[in-house]
Amino acid sequence: MDPEENLIQQKISKLKELRNQKINSFPYKFEKGKSSSEIKHQYENSKSGELPKGKESYAGRIMRVRRMGRIAFFTVRDEWDDLQVVFKEDTTKGFEVNELLDIGDFIGVNGSVGKTKVGEISIFAESFKVLCKSIRPLPEKYHGIKDVEIKYRQRYVDLIMSLDSRKVFRQRHEIIRFFRDFLFDRGFIELETPILQTVYGGANARPFITHHNAQDLDVYLKISPELFLKRLIIGGFEKVFDMGKCFRNEGIDTNHNPEFTMLELYQAYADYNDMMEITETVIRECAKKVFRKTKFMFKGHEIDVGKPFSKVKMVDAIKNLAGIDVSIKSTEELKEIVDSFSDVELRGELTRGLLINAIFEQACEEKLIQPTFILDYPIEVCPLTKAHRKEEGFTERFELFIAGSEFANAYSELNDPLDQKERFNKQERDRELGDEEAMPKDNDFITSVEYGMPPTGGLGIGIDRLIVFLTEQESLRDIIPFVLLKPKE
Repeated sequence: MDPEENLIQQKISKLKELRNQKINSFPYKFEKGKSSSEIKHQYENSKSGELPKGKESYAGRIMRVRRMGRIAFFTVRDEWDDLQVVFKEDTTKGFEVNELLDIGDFIGVNGSVGKTKVGEISIFAESFKVLCKSIRPLPEKYHGIKDVEIKYRQRYVDLIMSLDSRKVFRQRHEIIRFFRDFLFDRGFIELETPILQTVYGGANARPFITHHNAQDLDVYLKISPELFLKRLIIGGFEKVFDMGKCFRNEGIDTNHNPEFTMLELYQAYADYNDMMEITETVIRECAKKVFRKTKFMFKGHEIDVGKPFSKVKMVDAIKNLAGIDVSIKSTEELKEIVDSFSDVELRGELTRGLLINAIFEQACEEKLIQPTFILDYPIEVCPLTKAHRKEEGFTERFELFIAGSEFANAYSELNDPLDQKERFNKQERDRELGDEEAMPKDNDFITSVEYGMPPTGGLGIGIDRLIVFLTEQESLRDIIPFVLLKPKE
């Protein structure tokens, strides 16, 4: 019998003994009072060794056990922290039952609070209740899991063992809540867009395909909420957003996951300058509110979101960071530059704008460390964006880069239906030339724009990437509770 199976059998034996003693190891409810953090805060000024005071009701999972004859010390963890619980033979009712308790079990206790002689805040149990008898033993490492396979595949075990992991996911909640409150305060409303779509769009990506049996219809999982949010603007809403899951059939790495959380918002009578202000303000204010700081360590760099974000046109970034003045290069010369990069695979029509964008991606992106808005993308790579009001061949689009990664993408939204139809036609031609990520033509969306869409600014923020940055983690896998993994054989 292997060691783990042996421990399982020992725990099952203890469970059977509890049942023999008519002790319910899986009761329905327990009235828990304060959290571990609240108890520690309330009693932090107690003196070591003085008589316990107050009456508290506490519950959690046993994480450590020390038995010393007529006294037993249990480290009991709730959602927030660890708290010591002391059982004494002469003051704890049912003291002898503690021998049937193991690490991993849940217990509820009632007792008084004080500090031990060594100064540790503790509950001195007067009574206790078994709330759940666990069967499978926890990993030996008390302060967290070193095996990343277990960490990601069995997130529940990681959360049991690591208070730091719990903190990250609580911060995830606080960031998302802040973003929603920020937008509500500015008059935005949140409306959901469909996950199942007959025509996907709003981004250049490959979709997941599924089948609706009742209608015998292939449908796609949402890659972006953009085109439906624009329909809401057309319908009369002026400030609207959707924050939820999107799905893209792409690879998995530290920056990409096929299922991810996206925020997209649209504001009538606004343009991409307004979206820049929203982007910079919401990130800075979130940092201050949730983390009480504006400087973060990320990818080996200290990033400061407290300073004004830089604004650089794409062509200027290429000139400054790569030493290439694309304005004086012929299309053939641009193609030669792109061909010199080792891992570029361009699909569709090799236009001048597509080549300029490829040079920027290969030669500049990774050099953008501090928060930087890259402005004015070539029109060929922006099928949903207004042409620039001054720069021919370019659009009013920006992306925000931090430490070499893209965090946000925004447009002055295209609302000319004839131009939009031609942009979709260009995407269709690119698909015919082998670009699997080009957008399909959405005729209903074109129809909606023909009814009239006001000038609109639109913004998308990758919430997961932003959480990785603000929580100073290394990978999306560290901030997504349950990531997609291949099943074990």
